[in-house]
Amino acid sequence: MFRPLMPGLALAILCGCATADVTLVQDGQPVASIVTADSPTRSAREAARALQDYLLRITGAELPIVAEANAPEGARILVGASGLTAALGYDAAQLALEQSIVRVHDGNLVVIGDDEKPTGGALYGTRHAAYMLLNALGCRWLWPGEVGTVIPQQTTLTVADDLSLDWTPQLLKRGLRSAGYNDRVQRGLDKLGWTAEDFEALHATGLGDWYAAHRTGGSFAGSYGHAYGSYWDKYHEEHPDWFAMQPNGSRDQGNIGGRARLCVSNQELIEHIAREKIAELQARPDADCVSISPNDGGAATFCTCPACESWDHPDSPTIEIYWTDEEDRRKEHLSLSDRYARFYNEIAKIVAQECPGRLLGAYAYSAYRTVPVEQTLEPNILIGFVGVNYVNHEAYEADMATFEGWADRSSNIFWRPNLLGGGMGFPQNFARALGRDVGVMADKGLTVTDFDCQYQHWALKGLTYYVLAEMLADPDADPDAIIDDYCAAGFGPAAENVRAYFDALETITDRVSEDASYEGRKANPEVLAAFYDDETLAELQAHLDAARAAAAGDEAILARIDFLQVAPDYARVNRDYFLARFAAQQSGERADRDKMRAAEQAREDFYQQVGLSWAINSAYLKYYGF
Repeated sequence: MFRPLMPGLALAILCGCATADVTLVQDGQPVASIVTADSPTRSAREAARALQDYLLRITGAELPIVAEANAPEGARILVGASGLTAALGYDAAQLALEQSIVRVHDGNLVVIGDDEKPTGGALYGTRHAAYMLLNALGCRWLWPGEVGTVIPQQTTLTVADDLSLDWTPQLLKRGLRSAGYNDRVQRGLDKLGWTAEDFEALHATGLGDWYAAHRTGGSFAGSYGHAYGSYWDKYHEEHPDWFAMQPNGSRDQGNIGGRARLCVSNQELIEHIAREKIAELQARPDADCVSISPNDGGAATFCTCPACESWDHPDSPTIEIYWTDEEDRRKEHLSLSDRYARFYNEIAKIVAQECPGRLLGAYAYSAYRTVPVEQTLEPNILIGFVGVNYVNHEAYEADMATFEGWADRSSNIFWRPNLLGGGMGFPQNFARALGRDVGVMADKGLTVTDFDCQYQHWALKGLTYYVLAEMLADPDADPDAIIDDYCAAGFGPAAENVRAYFDALETITDRVSEDASYEGRKANPEVLAAFYDDETLAELQAHLDAARAAAAGDEAILARIDFLQVAPDYARVNRDYFLARFAAQQSGERADRDKMRAAEQAREDFYQQVGLSWAINSAYLKYYGF
């Protein structure tokens, strides 16, 4: 949200301030310059280049970028902290973390932000401010690349004297993990006959601009992932008692090594971890957080020693735990949440004595996912929640209740979901629900997000990506207003039809969630596929056809509608494949197997037709078998 200026800063800059509109381009000719400090921050350099680039694309005029020592008279865009901005009363040292400001002042357009943490480390406040200005001028970044970028066209560009934007993020980290090149992508590329160079070339076209424009990232620095992967190799010989006792009395974790479980009630181990974390924090003054989170590995091989068992609250819910060396591997057990919350607390108390104000990150996950019955977390713990999805409403409600329970028992909470990766390649729209939940969670104390699985399926989930990024930047925003702006900015006279298309897609997504028969991921994709029947796809198609009619003659908008068209087209071939595969599995008949192979080939042909595109990430889809 763009907020009024900080009271102290407002006082400093308003005294004696004369306001006047600032003209940047007149009749296609530049009449202003972009001015930075003689030695600008990286953020200011990137902001200046972005402004120069996009103003050129808006007006056809290229504004020069000059250092303040060579700044000409006349209208100027003052980008980043400099002697000129200081003379106007802007003190970058007084800005809040990542605070970003745009305003007209004494014939200048000031674009400034917080570009450095007090403990060191670069921030991007000035770059955020530049994109805020471009947004105010009408630019939008719907999805990466030229087609998804909205650039208004005008030969004269004047900024009104009352322009005043001020943004300070509520969330310290607004994390979206982009699925870039990796081994899985390469396997998919190999199957499709494409190259890594082609994939990387696509990802160099606009993705960075999209993330910058939506102000992803943040000031938070540190870790909260699985922390003890090296412990077995390092310590099992000298300290075998540090590792989890199994039901047979053994503490041997050699078969899982990097996922070894610990005996979390062991006081010597607790003190060792605490000293280790103190040393990490002291060695990294820029880190806000270091991890004390258990190793990954699911609900398996946890400690059964009497001391650890005594830390489990008797009123905890019952869960299932697995022991790898038992014939009867699956056993019921009390949730380990109180046990692990106490483990976190014991470490946190020691660390807080020497590193006040620093955080320890840990997950609420696996066998310690339910809300603790008794334990409340120490204020220097950042607890991470992994749940929430939008394919099963009953599970969704349970997850939200779990989040709220942990939020009530902690001072700091982060959200690290996998929900962007679901859907088996079918188009979904849970943008409003996700946007709403970001706001709810922020009100409950959410400070950090780390969304995994943004696989870059922009025709399938692009609106959800967009609304999510905007809500992370401003959890108080209205998701419906964001969607309306998206449709209006990107689709003009077809906005109403495109909104109807997205609403219809949301209805399908909600129908799947309420039905609850789809189990998620690869469990029973034929159930999900059946929701995309011919009648449903015909409704989606009707909205896109109406959008084309409304946008007739506007090639830019028609290109965006063609981009969206990939979603229902892919849904059809994807549906046909999964239904044919299921029929072949059920019958075993050769005729059904032939139909399955034909459907698989049709989907393969579709990947080749679309090619490497922002619409769908064909390499990922091919790797996963979608």
